[in-house]
Amino acid sequence: MTVQDLIVENHRRMQEMYSGFNPLTGEGAPLERQWLHIPDFTIPKQFVPLDMLKNKLIRLIIEAGTLQKFIENELDQEYTPETKDRLIKELCLIRSRCDFCFWAYMFVKIKPKAGGDMIRFRLRHEQRILLTELEKMRFAGLPIRIILLKARQWGGSTLVQIYMAWIQLMHKTGWYSNIVAQTLSTSRTIKAMYSKLLENYPSWLLDIPNQQLEFSPYEGSSSASIITYGKATNKTIARDTVINIATYENPNATRGTDNALIHYSEVAIWSETLGKKPEDLIRSISGGLLEVPLTMEVMESTANGTGNYFHREWERAKRGESNRTPVFIPWYFIEQDSIPVQNENDFASWLLENKNNDANPEGFLDPGKYYWYLWEQGATFAGINWYRTKRKGFADHADMASEAPSNDIEAFKHSGKRVFDIYRIEDLKKNTRPPRFIGDIQGQATIGKKALLQLKFKQDKQGILQIWELPETDIQVRHRYLVTVDVGGRSRGSDYSVISVIDRFPMLLGGKPEIVAQWRGHIDHYLLAWKAAQIAQFYGKALLVIESNTLETKDKERDTDGDHTEFILNQIADVYDNLYARSNSETDIREGKPRKWGFHTNTATKPLIIDHLVTCVRNAAWIERDINATDELGFYEKKDNGSYGAISGQHDDILMTRAIGLYICYREMELPKIIENKTKKRTNNKPLTA
Repeated sequence: MTVQDLIVENHRRMQEMYSGFNPLTGEGAPLERQWLHIPDFTIPKQFVPLDMLKNKLIRLIIEAGTLQKFIENELDQEYTPETKDRLIKELCLIRSRCDFCFWAYMFVKIKPKAGGDMIRFRLRHEQRILLTELEKMRFAGLPIRIILLKARQWGGSTLVQIYMAWIQLMHKTGWYSNIVAQTLSTSRTIKAMYSKLLENYPSWLLDIPNQQLEFSPYEGSSSASIITYGKATNKTIARDTVINIATYENPNATRGTDNALIHYSEVAIWSETLGKKPEDLIRSISGGLLEVPLTMEVMESTANGTGNYFHREWERAKRGESNRTPVFIPWYFIEQDSIPVQNENDFASWLLENKNNDANPEGFLDPGKYYWYLWEQGATFAGINWYRTKRKGFADHADMASEAPSNDIEAFKHSGKRVFDIYRIEDLKKNTRPPRFIGDIQGQATIGKKALLQLKFKQDKQGILQIWELPETDIQVRHRYLVTVDVGGRSRGSDYSVISVIDRFPMLLGGKPEIVAQWRGHIDHYLLAWKAAQIAQFYGKALLVIESNTLETKDKERDTDGDHTEFILNQIADVYDNLYARSNSETDIREGKPRKWGFHTNTATKPLIIDHLVTCVRNAAWIERDINATDELGFYEKKDNGSYGAISGQHDDILMTRAIGLYICYREMELPKIIENKTKKRTNNKPLTA
């Protein structure tokens, strides 16, 4: 790109953000639209949603050509200011049902953040992005389900609440809504937007004479309100529209409510306590929500670190495992985050100069390169100039990124120091996918020599062995497969045990090793070791590396049985001849001590394998298939005391199998070697026996 190319593109982006939207004409608004030309209408040319053109009255007016001809020829009435005004009101009502942007600007007033008089609700650029997602689902006839990650306050909650009001006031009766926030004051603040709307809302839109609309207590409730009009002593229900407010701390007000619209606010700060979890409350409220058009559930929050319920739901939505659509609005799409540049040519030249700067090792791009990254993501010159100015007030880029995140990864920055490059983790995620097979490996027995005989893979949806690729049998390759084991606990609340399988065959041709199978669960240590041996035998008698720390100490979980596991690895070694053994010290060799089976993770070896894994992540040195593995990389941090570990509430068991496995894969094992071609080839990747 040239300097002039950047300037032209910047003008286009500025036009889209600031002057390309007109809620009256419909230009720049969401939804597929078409021009409607009525010469004697208040707005002669309107760019309206397609469903408005399907309305019978609109079609008749289009055929007539003008309002006057329609009134005189179709209605057979005299064309007067009164008849024209009635028809204009009817057209406004039709468009208001089809076009949220028009309705919001014409009939909704909000309080500006800077104070002052109420103003028309004209959607800003960032709000139109969210509205586009809402409208996609509505127009497709789908239930509206959104999880909204907010960079900071830009009116996301305001839009959600007013959009719900639009559904209640313009589309549905008996469509009750519920607002649930951390505190009652927050719930009331959100509801206050609706109250302000009613104060200025024309009652003729509800086919009511000129009356003041307001909320009144619903059936004596202090938390539920219904829209009414009339004198204080004789309130009349204007519409069967009830809005309820509740809090996470005191959710009793939600019980027994009939909800069609639900707004969960600041979910990331809903703390989990004994007997109370965010997911339990949301399940109880949303469980009765019908899966029909115009029902709506929005879960919104600013980020509050990683590992909490909101973060987990965000990640599920990103992976397509949730019915919620993830929406994140980066800071550079927020209109107010901008400072005009003095000289466009100089600024564009500066951007191009920073295009090829390298990334730094802290998990964030070098500041210069980062500005070019912002440009590539869609930021304007004025936005990047704002960011560069704001950045001077922060000690490092990570803190700035947390304050003004450019993507959801930065938004979820946690308090510890990340070990792995967050952008490289995203690169690894691109290769993750669901397993091809799920089930278990079975032999003639569960333990002992017979456990390794006549091995078969049995598919079972309830199994915990995930397989992306079954073992190849068409050729025989030495040093191909590597199996690593991280030993956890056997109880449900303890750490998981993980068995990972790495296929090293691509390294023969200069490629990358690949994760092809993984077992993860809770099991007795003795059975875990034999399960690992079965999987290793199944994968071509792979090198079996068992992390030995737990097995070399007293098994506290089985202490009451008086059965310890100091000799598990020796028993495995008696029948499996490709078990990993670490090097004995010179003293041990002189004294004739037996080989030490397994990989021992300690203060000397752990930094070694973690540093190597950092390099592997940076260079994308393997093909990762499990999304949970990349999640664990993001949760891993260096503690204040210098140790490594997962953040509170998360695990690192999969990660440790990658750290140990990749270290041995690259540092200790010979390259794979083809030793024999076989005539029988496996077809269609069907389950095999070993």
